[in-house]
Amino acid sequence: MVVLVRHGQTLWNISNRAQGHIDIELDETGHKQAQLLANRLCELQIDKVFTSDLKRCLQTIQPFCERGQPEVQMRPDLRERTFGDMEGADYVELHAWMREEGRRLGVPDYEVRPPNGESMLDVWARLDGIVQELRDVTKNVLVVSHGGALAQLLARLMYGTHETPRMFRFSNCSVTTLNRREDRSFMLGAFNDCCHLEATNEAPKVG
Repeated sequence: MVVLVRHGQTLWNISNRAQGHIDIELDETGHKQAQLLANRLCELQIDKVFTSDLKRCLQTIQPFCERGQPEVQMRPDLRERTFGDMEGADYVELHAWMREEGRRLGVPDYEVRPPNGESMLDVWARLDGIVQELRDVTKNVLVVSHGGALAQLLARLMYGTHETPRMFRFSNCSVTTLNRREDRSFMLGAFNDCCHLEATNEAPKVG
C-alpha cells in the first residue's frame, strides 16, 4: 500500500498564496492536524516514509515519527512546484497569468513556466525517480508532500495524462491510499480522507 499525505495547514494556505519552495512552517491549526494525523497513521502499519524536505512537511510527519515509527527519507524531488519570481502571489492572479501566458505562447498551461520557476510538466518529469521506487517497493510506504506535487504523483501512479492532475485536490493533512496490484499498478482505496480531523473541528474547509 502507498499512503499519500498533504502537509498540514499554513498561514499562506489560508491566504491562498503560492508557497512553492518558500519554507513556510505550519500554523497552529496545522500542528493540531499533524497530531491527529499521527493517530491515524499508527493504524496503517507504515514500513517506510518519503517526505518533501520543506518544513511544512517535516513538521507534519514529526508527531508520527516521535512514536518510534520507520525511518524518514527526505526527498527534494517531492517538493512543491517552484513558482520562481512569482512565489507568494495570490493563486487566482497566478493562474490567470499562466492561462494568458499559455494563450500567448500557444501552449497548454501545464507547459508554462513562471520566470525562474517550473512548469507542471517539469514537476511531472521530476517525479520519475519516486514513481519508479513506489512501483518497486512491496512494503507499506508513506509519502508526505504538497497539493500540486501529490496531484502529479497520483496521476502518474494511476497512468494518467498531463491533464489528469486537474482532477485531484488534496486538503491539508488528508490521507489518500493506493493498493498495489501484482502487476505493479495501483487501485485507489481512499481519496482525500479527512475523517481523522473531523472530531475536533480541525478538518480543512477547502482543498
